[in-house]
Amino acid sequence: MNDYREVSRLAAYHLEESYVLDIQARPGCLALEMDLALNVDHPQHRPPPPGERHCYRRGTLQFSQVVDLHWVEQGTPPAKDATGELDYGTVDSLEVEGDLYAMTGDFGLISVTASNLSIRLHD
Repeated sequence: MNDYREVSRLAAYHLEESYVLDIQARPGCLALEMDLALNVDHPQHRPPPPGERHCYRRGTLQFSQVVDLHWVEQGTPPAKDATGELDYGTVDSLEVEGDLYAMTGDFGLISVTASNLSIRLHD
């Protein structure tokens, strides 16, 4: 399997520093609501505010046309951040092989086979 940084649409993000805020699985779709850390080569990257290491933007990492989904080791409850928002931790790893994606973090291990992967930043 290949590291996510080898996938062009993911290379401009630093997922190990991005926070998972919500996970929704529905038939044919898996969506992770996140505070995404943008790499300096991302077109919307700005200098981080004082006290922050990265430029963060709220967005959705979405797998669509899902044909297989396994989610195990879901035991860690989310933390609450300083604003009271739930936080499922960061993405420790995301590996890709064709349409197969394997993702680990405090939220557990998610293995998903999907024809499409997209990231949409919110305004």
